[in-house]
Amino acid sequence: MSFLLRFVAECLFTMYSVSFLLYHRRNFLLKRNHLILFLVSAVINLSFSATWGLVLSSHYGAPVLLLIVLLELKGLYQMNPMQLLFESGYFVAVLYWGRGIVLPAFALILNHSVQWVRQDKFYYPIAWILSLCMILVYNMLFRHFITPKAKVETFYRSNDQIRFVAVFQVCILGYLLFISLGRYYGADLPWYNMVCIISCTICFAAQGLLVNRGIRTSSLLKYELHTELQQQQMERQLRHYKAYQKYTESFRAFKQDYNQMISSVKSLLYIGEYQKAIGLLDTIHEKSNKQVPVQYSYSNNILLDALLQDTADRCEEQSTQFSANVYLPIGHNISESDIVRMFTNLFNNAAEACAKVTSDSERFIAIRSRFVSHNGWLKIETTNSFHGKVLIRNGIPVSTKPNRDFHGLGLSIIDETATKLGGIMVIDVDQKEMIFRTTLLLPVNIQRWNKKETRICPSTPA
Repeated sequence: MSFLLRFVAECLFTMYSVSFLLYHRRNFLLKRNHLILFLVSAVINLSFSATWGLVLSSHYGAPVLLLIVLLELKGLYQMNPMQLLFESGYFVAVLYWGRGIVLPAFALILNHSVQWVRQDKFYYPIAWILSLCMILVYNMLFRHFITPKAKVETFYRSNDQIRFVAVFQVCILGYLLFISLGRYYGADLPWYNMVCIISCTICFAAQGLLVNRGIRTSSLLKYELHTELQQQQMERQLRHYKAYQKYTESFRAFKQDYNQMISSVKSLLYIGEYQKAIGLLDTIHEKSNKQVPVQYSYSNNILLDALLQDTADRCEEQSTQFSANVYLPIGHNISESDIVRMFTNLFNNAAEACAKVTSDSERFIAIRSRFVSHNGWLKIETTNSFHGKVLIRNGIPVSTKPNRDFHGLGLSIIDETATKLGGIMVIDVDQKEMIFRTTLLLPVNIQRWNKKETRICPSTPA
């Protein structure tokens, strides 16, 4: 009977371990040979569970298991240190808190100490099975309601928030390990068991509340960044419209003078004063260059052109060479809000990186687009110079600004928006040439593009 109970307990632990390791496929990139590492990890966890439950003390087992799970996650997924600490701490803490509720409860019911329950070959497997059932239910509720994929991605990117929760989680685990030392000194009184049960229950509640708070704070930071971007975009559009208004007013004033000068040119030509007419035409040309400002166009999209115009003005102020030509083909599914989210962050990052380059001749930003009509992919490439060393983590450069959580969301937002549109973002850093390249590959509705092209340029009949 005890063997059967032990087998059921190990099966439940394996279910918890496997579901935990598989869950992170939704949020993190897999490393090479992950299938082999996954099988090895499952075997190690299963073996350690049997040893920990029957031989090793949980005080030695908990830190060792924490290290093992941390190394397993590091081998399987592309996680940063805080993400590894949070997830491995969660795995061990939930396991220990679950046992910390059930074992003292058995001790109270049976009127024995926790040590007696742990050494009993019949009651301990039952307590372990109940603990694992409770842990599996909590893990399911935690992943579904507190940390769904739509919310937890922002939390994973916020280093400050995940660091706070991860450190708190490990500290609480250490605190409970310290409290449970009482069972080795004969502290088998009912009040002691009640303290263990209440403490572990509070840990479950505190952990859920803190993670929820971290997710909400991360979402607020992201919302604040979006709000700031929208405000910046409104300011850009306002500057763009004022520049265009200045251009139209200058052109209107020039048009009045132009009409009068053309009348004079006609009169001079009529009476045969050709040299004077040529001189007056030269005057018209010079006046048009001085009075009417040059209005460049970088894109066929009004909103994107406004962003590029503002970036060009910014580059002119910081003596940065700027060139851009971005064509958005008919059939693209990029909304105006997505244009603001992606390209504002993209152009800001490029301009800020160039500003740190000391030599004026080496500062440059080049933005180009290319549409491949046969497969329906739009490629937008932004190339800029930079100074210093770029550290890439999880495919995203690490921000060097003091408030990394706020400023580090920029490229993550670009990547998230591109993924939502069905595309990808690729970052290439040439540390030797000091060139940073960001490439966006976005799908375009080919059928819609072909229909529009056919309507505009109908084929000639045979």
